[in-house]
Amino acid sequence: MYEELKESLQQLRKDYNGKKFWGIVDQVKKDRIKDDELLGLITGISQKRFREKVSFTLSVPFGNLLELVLTIAAIVLAFQINSNWMLYISALVLLTTLHPLSHYLTGTFLGIKFMRYYLNGPAKFEPTLKIDYFTYLKASAKARALMHASGVVGTLIGPLVAAAIALGKGASGAASNLFILFLLLVVFELLTSTKTGDLMRAKREYGYR
Repeated sequence: MYEELKESLQQLRKDYNGKKFWGIVDQVKKDRIKDDELLGLITGISQKRFREKVSFTLSVPFGNLLELVLTIAAIVLAFQINSNWMLYISALVLLTTLHPLSHYLTGTFLGIKFMRYYLNGPAKFEPTLKIDYFTYLKASAKARALMHASGVVGTLIGPLVAAAIALGKGASGAASNLFILFLLLVVFELLTSTKTGDLMRAKREYGYR
């Protein structure tokens, strides 16, 4: 089955064309194709393009460990250091580290695996997980949508955690500022992520259900 698609993918391995490749991926999602050989070809091309474009990567276990260490350090320092600035720094660290960890935990729970950590974003400093397309396309559209949306949830949790610590320490002013940061992030995500980020991807994948 799907011999024509497989033949096209074999050709794309030699002569890559992004429009054709993503067109096939789109067809696989629409038709809910789960053929192992076809998904393996897609995954192979995706991995090859990733290796060609990205030079610095980290293994998923090491990347998760690093994110977890930074998360714990940010929380501990927010408790230990009596400074509003430490609370603000903690919030910024948490919204950065909890984003990929949320993707990982949600994806893993829903059967989606990841290949590597790499730096992405406009300034190339945002820790990002490279998806294993074989498991991604095997998963349901709802599972893919939830995995994408979870990153936004992780980002929004960051300032709320710092605000809760601030309230516990009696720093009501800092807590108010952190809650304002949370509201600003909500607006930012609604304005940007729905167009080019995780919420856009979540909406796109949910449309394949």
